[in-house]
Amino acid sequence: MLVPEPIPIEEGAEDAEFIYMLQLRDVVQVARSLSLTSRDGAIQNFDKAGNLNAVWSVFTSNGTANTEDAIPHTLGRIPLGAIISVPDKAAILYRGSTVWTATTVYFKTSVATVAWKVLLF
Repeated sequence: MLVPEPIPIEEGAEDAEFIYMLQLRDVVQVARSLSLTSRDGAIQNFDKAGNLNAVWSVFTSNGTANTEDAIPHTLGRIPLGAIISVPDKAAILYRGSTVWTATTVYFKTSVATVAWKVLLF
């Protein structure tokens, strides 16, 4: 299901609330149809992210904080971005200095040996 383009609502329009509610309903319907996993919720490395054009990368950062990790992925194109899940310990994941490719992304972690699950899209 595609979300239609929103209809601009003129200020003071009598049916503004009705149009707004229709647009909100459409957004909620699309959000309900999203699936972030392909299985029972257990995320594995290289899993396709349900019905999204995205894949999961599951990895543990290396043993030295703030050094770059090369993370392979199976998206088949250069990712546009990433959504980071909760790590196994307090840490910050940030983009490395190497340019992402259609097969590899590069991240650094503020703490050594942190387990990450990252949704690449």
